[in-house]
Amino acid sequence: MKIQTIDYKTNKPVTNYKIQLQIKGRDSGYLSTTTDSTGTFELDDKYEGQQITAITNSTPGEWTTVSDNATLKINTTTSTTGSKTTESAGTSYNK
Repeated sequence: MKIQTIDYKTNKPVTNYKIQLQIKGRDSGYLSTTTDSTGTFELDDKYEGQQITAITNSTPGEWTTVSDNATLKINTTTSTTGSKTTESAGTSYNK
């Protein structure tokens, strides 16, 4: 299944971006993946119908149901404090 990632502020695809996913359902757990040049990543069909969220800065965003061509909205805004860079939490929605 292909999942499209979109930046929540710009509504543009989030390309070549490493994200951590949390899955809730019969196959609960965590996955790391990287979006491709179109902002898409693939999940195994076994996750269909389960809940998924993107985790940024150790904080999960909103949950969405996994389905083919679903959209995951991510906050890629970073802020710098001293020498540390942090990312804000993302949100997601289903197409």
